[in-house]
Amino acid sequence: MALGEGRLKVVGIGGTLREGSASLGALGRALAAAGEAGADTEILDLRELNLPMYEPGLPLEEHGPGAERLVAALRGADAVIVSTAAYHGTLAGVTKNALDFAQFLSGGEHPYFDGKVVGLISTAGGEQAGANATGAMVHVVHALRGVVAPLVVSIPKAWQRTDGSGAVTDESYGRRLDSLGGLVVDLAGGLAARGGPAGTELVGVAG
Repeated sequence: MALGEGRLKVVGIGGTLREGSASLGALGRALAAAGEAGADTEILDLRELNLPMYEPGLPLEEHGPGAERLVAALRGADAVIVSTAAYHGTLAGVTKNALDFAQFLSGGEHPYFDGKVVGLISTAGGEQAGANATGAMVHVVHALRGVVAPLVVSIPKAWQRTDGSGAVTDESYGRRLDSLGGLVVDLAGGLAARGGPAGTELVGVAG
């Protein structure tokens, strides 16, 4: 879908290679809120996509069907929500690898994430790593010319706040995820109404 035509499309990227990923559960909660706000949504589970490592210079089709699905979904998105686990003080490698495939969006009038709102979520086992992970993602999104939503949800001690399937059980964080999903739709709608200007940035703040 082209920006500003019909219903907004919000694509979520998240999860780890572990079954019952808390980051995937948090992403699902935020995307559900985006759907309730009127957007069409698609969730991309990185465990299911089974992406290879991004290889510069290798054609997209040679990276496999998971990579092709990821790039097609990102190309058609008006907004993106990225949810990562925090590993060793920063975002998970599987998340960074997925974002590297945005290189295949380098052409056109709005390359990479230009004109797209990006919401950020992190889940962590401790207190500090989640903030580091979302901070690193802010730098990645800005490098990709995306608009970072000014609400960043970081869930510390996620093992206490999610169940065995990864679903968020702590409603204080659940409500933040709901707010993020709605906010992403509101911001994407505003950008679409103004034609998706390039170079717009909103400063991400902890939430």
